[in-house]
Amino acid sequence: MFKNIINSAFLFILLLATQDILTGQDLEILSSEAVVTASRIPQESYKTGRSIEIITQSDLQEYPIQSVDEILRYLSGVNTNIRAPFGVQNDIGIRGSTYTQVLILIDNVRFNDPLTGHFNSNIPISKSEIDHIEVIKGPAAVAYGSDAVGGLIHIKTKLYVAQEESRYLESTVDVSFGENNLLTSDVAVIMKKSKWLLSGSQMTRLANGPEYINPNFLSGTSSDSLYNSDFDLRTYGVSLGYLFTPRTKVLLRAGYDYRDFNAKYFYTNSVFDESRETITNGWGTGTLIQTLGKHRMEVNLSIKSVDDFFEFNPQFTPNTHNTQQHIGQYSHIYTHDPKTTIGFGAQVIDKRIDSSDRGNHVNLNSGIYVLGSRQFGNEIFLNLGARLESDANFGTEFLPQVSLSWKKNITVLRGSYGKSIRAADFTERFVSSLIPNLSPGRNIGNPDLLAEVSHSYDIGADIYLESGVNLSATGFYRESQNLIDFSLRNESTITNVSNLQEGEDYFYADNVSESNVLGLELTANKKWKFWTRGFFDANLAYTLMRTEAEAGDLSKYISNHPTSNFSSVLNLGIYKLNFILASNYIKRNPEFAEGIGRIDESYWVSNFKWGYSPTPSIKLYFQIYNVANVSHQEVLGAVLPGRWVSFGFVYDVINEDF
Repeated sequence: MFKNIINSAFLFILLLATQDILTGQDLEILSSEAVVTASRIPQESYKTGRSIEIITQSDLQEYPIQSVDEILRYLSGVNTNIRAPFGVQNDIGIRGSTYTQVLILIDNVRFNDPLTGHFNSNIPISKSEIDHIEVIKGPAAVAYGSDAVGGLIHIKTKLYVAQEESRYLESTVDVSFGENNLLTSDVAVIMKKSKWLLSGSQMTRLANGPEYINPNFLSGTSSDSLYNSDFDLRTYGVSLGYLFTPRTKVLLRAGYDYRDFNAKYFYTNSVFDESRETITNGWGTGTLIQTLGKHRMEVNLSIKSVDDFFEFNPQFTPNTHNTQQHIGQYSHIYTHDPKTTIGFGAQVIDKRIDSSDRGNHVNLNSGIYVLGSRQFGNEIFLNLGARLESDANFGTEFLPQVSLSWKKNITVLRGSYGKSIRAADFTERFVSSLIPNLSPGRNIGNPDLLAEVSHSYDIGADIYLESGVNLSATGFYRESQNLIDFSLRNESTITNVSNLQEGEDYFYADNVSESNVLGLELTANKKWKFWTRGFFDANLAYTLMRTEAEAGDLSKYISNHPTSNFSSVLNLGIYKLNFILASNYIKRNPEFAEGIGRIDESYWVSNFKWGYSPTPSIKLYFQIYNVANVSHQEVLGAVLPGRWVSFGFVYDVINEDF
């Protein structure tokens, strides 16, 4: 039945594609699309042959969200597993990938954490500093390296995309208060004055959190009958840039992210789990961009330092980790003529860890790549690429990629293939390996893990109707070998770890010999305008996925994604009022653990935001998280809150002549 649904969708799209829906109309709508860098070569998205979605600054400000990662759940093909709201922790997957198989970039520099993919969404950037976010679905390993298996999320800040001298000052203050002593703030100042670029930001999210009955008290392993899902998140950022000429720019950025939160059942289902975690993340980058004639060169240097304090239980010794990541990369784009572009580059990544339970380790990764883009006539666009990736874990791998798109009037047909790879992180290889007499039910690393290798294919179509309706359909398939996952294993079957209790069960990191993901993405959006200051936007997205893996139901992360996910974002504006309702219907494989809770097979969750703008610079808003008070979990044991009400205000002033 699943294949019949995909076949029917493609027949419908192909029938539309063969029709001249608007006789004689060229792709004027498409030509105004934002330029993206799906393969590092700047192109309009319809030329890339890829499925791409753009999140704008307006989306970030209008949606009923409090963090960057929360908006991703409303995109087709993106699967999220939230452990706690307001951006505390969110595992992000694309097209059924695990949370470790998505690459996060900030201003062209990888941000993925070397300790664990659970930290990849700890983004040290204020919402107000972001210009837009590009979400590229499908592999992007050729241009950007390992981990880009399911896709790529590229966050681009306002100063990074600034290209010309100007006078501009923007001041933004967004503050809200709510139940459970919730306080959020997003404050930013962005300045462009002549050749200078400057920004500074601060973001806060803190709350006592709802109170829950403690299952461990009922089991007799804890003296506390209740617990709170409290959190304290604080982010600071500063950026300084200088335009030596309109073609040469230097940009320096520094960010600091602090997180302290109750992490009970975030990572295990153990009856001893009373986890609390504190994470500090210091991050800095330096960027040089220069354009000389047909050549565009970019150099990026980055340093990232993360300290993690993890207390599993007050009666146990806490785990402490420090990871360091240093990145140097060079990219070069040569535009031979208006229809031919060539790119090449190199990247070196040094990862280090000093950990109380994982030990001290160093990992070096490097890669070189070449890219090519060619336009044939006015309708066919071909993109090719190849990369040699070398890593201390897996040696050297050759990664090819190809994508093709064809346009006809208002229709674009596209397809792509790519090979990608991902090596085990420090947690998957060494977690809990130095803890003596490890308690049952906890995660245990495997130092002998092989690297994951995936081959991905997709084919799709985008249709831009004159009426303002945009439609998109994409079918995708990914086959993976040596997929890394935590599966329930008995101590007697684990031969390379010596700190386990005899006869007990643990979640052991292992290579699954094969996993296949088959899926379909559908999106539709429409904008209506009425009266002089009225509008209604509707954005609909649907993703259907099926994953087959040898680990079956014992797999902890491979199949922990929705099998069916429908989202809708409805935005109504009337004069000075704005109403937006963002909803998800999610169907996933159910799970149950006695006393801890259950992951239901299906549930519907909606968030609502009402705004009133008495002046262009001031907005008051009222927000409801989980409007229908739905009881649900997306990670077993990590209970998500019910209805949560907050209210706030925004003060946003732009002065273009200061």
